[in-house]
Formats: sequence, C-alpha cells, structure tokens
Amino acid sequence: MNFKPIDTIVRVTQPQFSNEAYSIMQQLISFSASDISKLEHLSFKLAYAAFEFNQQFFNANQIVKPAIFTYSGTVFDKLNPYLFTTAQLLFVEKHLRIFSALYGLLRPFDLIHPYRLDMHNGLIDDLYSFWSDKVTTSAMEALMDDDCILINLASAEYFEMLTTSYFSQNCQILTPIFKQEKRGKLLVNSFKSKEARGLMTRFIIENQISDPEYLKGFMEQGYAFSQDLSANDEWIFIR
Repeated sequence: MNFKPIDTIVRVTQPQFSNEAYSIMQQLISFSASDISKLEHLSFKLAYAAFEFNQQFFNANQIVKPAIFTYSGTVFDKLNPYLFTTAQLLFVEKHLRIFSALYGLLRPFDLIHPYRLDMHNGLIDDLYSFWSDKVTTSAMEALMDDDCILINLASAEYFEMLTTSYFSQNCQILTPIFKQEKRGKLLVNSFKSKEARGLMTRFIIENQISDPEYLKGFMEQGYAFSQDLSANDEWIFIR
C-alpha cells in the first residue's frame, strides 16, 4: 500500500461496508505483533508494521487515501491510475470495483486506511462466508445500470468472494485468461498474468469500453485473442 499524497483531484467516497470493516478490525487489534508474525508467517518487522496499522485504525488522525491510488503491486502498477484523464477517472468511478478482505467491495475513490489482510489469513476465520452475500449483492447493484456484464480481472483468491452461481443467474461473467507459449505448450505465468490483468484494466478504462467485443483488440505485451481456444465465459489471450 502506498500512502504518499496525490495531486489528482477526485470526488472521494466512503466505503459501503465501513461498519463491517470496523467489526473485522475490532478483532484484529486484539492480536499482538508476535501473534501476527506467528499466525501470518511474517517477519517480525512486517508483523509489527501490520500491528501498528491495526492499532492506529480508529485514530481520528489516521491517514486515508482513495483505494485505487493506494494499492500497489504488479496489477496496480500496470494500471497506473495517476496518468488517467478526468474523463477516464469518471469512467473508473462508475465501472471499476476492487475486492478487499477488510472492506469487501470498494469503489475506486473510497477512502481506506492502512491495513494488511488477505483472504487466506491466519487471524480471522472464514472471510468468504462473511463477505459472500454482501459483495455479490453490491456487485450486482453496481451493474444494473449497464448490461450486467462483469469482466473478471481479479485474482482467484479474491474473486471467490463472489457467489458466482447466484450472480451468473442474473449477470454474465467474462474472465480473460492470459497464457504464453513455451516449448510448444500454453502455460499461465503468474507474474505475466498479473501484469496482463492490470494492462487490460487500463485498456478498458483508456478506451472507455462498454462492449466486451472490443476486448478482443487487446494486444499489449504481444498478446492476441484466440477465438479457437475461448469459450463464452473464458476468453483466452496468448503471447
């Protein structure tokens, strides 16, 4: 997470599930740095940083920042929201949602606190059950003004928060899968796939795509859409 100040001016919002996040954090603040280190298999330095995040969470002076500008890592680095135009940021506000173990489902300009928590953590039991209904309903509500098509560019760990069996009764889920050819075989490279998910998210935003057919024009880093290998709900891109 990156909490350096930003120059971009956006209309900030509050997370829809703030109360639920506070409830989770009430549990997290009971863990010591040693507990976190042991249960999360972290170095004490990282565990202590997480402990400090937790202890300061309810501090009125705690720093907050819009979610899309806060998360870092391979996907968000390739997304690079700092370069978006005003028109693209307006598109982002309406069309992008971010899964979070602490906040459930975030709009891009929701203000979030520093935290460290993933879905497969050793501290809080079964976050999937906690979030499933809430996140699924929220995602469907966000899509109702459009054609109810969800482009899934999340990691498998976070997309499992969505109850897809219920969601797909009402909306279409389309999952791009990125593979690369190596020694005659098509394989998913985890790092390259993360890069591609960030780049495709950016591609959608830069071109303000509302018709999924235009995703087939994605050619970043040498990828090309494969009609032969793709299915209705999984589109295969090969490099």
